[in-house]
Amino acid sequence: MSETPQTFEEWWVGSHYRKFVQQEGLPLYEESYLENLATLPLAEWERRGGKAAYTRLGDQEIVNLQVVEIPPKGELAPEKHMYESVMYVMSGTGATMIWQEGEPRKTIEWAEGALLAIPLNAWHQEFNSSGDKPCRFFFGTSMAQAINQYHNFDFIFNNPFVFRDRYSYAMEDYHVKDRHWNLRLSETNFIPDIRKLTLDAWGEKGTRTSIMRLHMGNTDSQIHVLEVGEGTYVTAHRHGAGAHVIVIDGQGYELLFNPGDENNPARHRKVPIKPYGVVSPRLNEYHQHFNTGKGPFRQLAFKGWTASPATSTSKGDYDPVGAARSNNPHGYAYKLRYDKEAPSVREEYYRELEKNGVDLRLEPIDQGAK
Repeated sequence: MSETPQTFEEWWVGSHYRKFVQQEGLPLYEESYLENLATLPLAEWERRGGKAAYTRLGDQEIVNLQVVEIPPKGELAPEKHMYESVMYVMSGTGATMIWQEGEPRKTIEWAEGALLAIPLNAWHQEFNSSGDKPCRFFFGTSMAQAINQYHNFDFIFNNPFVFRDRYSYAMEDYHVKDRHWNLRLSETNFIPDIRKLTLDAWGEKGTRTSIMRLHMGNTDSQIHVLEVGEGTYVTAHRHGAGAHVIVIDGQGYELLFNPGDENNPARHRKVPIKPYGVVSPRLNEYHQHFNTGKGPFRQLAFKGWTASPATSTSKGDYDPVGAARSNNPHGYAYKLRYDKEAPSVREEYYRELEKNGVDLRLEPIDQGAK
């Protein structure tokens, strides 16, 4: 505020992120579920051009989405920012230009399915390469958290500091880096199509379930791609707030319920989901992924940009089992074993498969990670 507040109402902000979105003049979508980001209504974006909207899902301001559309032959105004951002392309073709002040610009072309890390506080600008079709994408970001921490939009968007350890034109491999460091863990900055990304089996989570955790933007990003095989589903699990689970291929539904309601199906919330639906469970809310279609059910998840307690031991070592442990119900992450879930969960799932003409049945069996 430019003037000293005189009343409590003037002094109390509550959420600087909400205040920023209001200044942007753009929609803010809340709750914990959005049916389709690809058709989500957007508004004209005066600051950068195109159309856009913001989210505040799962009743938290740790991770948020920024949904953007550029008209045919259009472009966005350049920007840089002091928050983490990873871009996923839902439709169309185009390019992102990345640069540091005083350095040449690097252009990375993309199409549907592409995932690109925007380097921290580096300039970036997006272009639509089509002459007759719009392109639509979203950024998974830590914007809300950064704005709430610093309370200063000028600091966020006009900070002169250059993180050359995060990006420099001299890093010739920035957009081609691809290192599979460990089981279920890779480092990369650009994937042309994550729908084709090779994943590692994650038996502790469920039968024919696989995952790849992604460290992107030369930082400890908590991003992963998860796939559930045809005819099966994963164990219910819960963890800290902030996760945004976006379906990128296949169809299914999510089951959400609170601790204490594990065996009370009447209090379970069932949400049908397909590309590009998003679910963001609230703090410690159980969520469970069910594949009801023919073929794989693949999701992209954003969980934040700091080392996660779910994939780190108390000594800081990497734990590939992650959120698929069931030995400590008071831990940061916890899974509900198949043999502990309500019998009606599986019964309802098999009814859905029959309704959709899916004959394959892979009996859910817990594998390790007690």
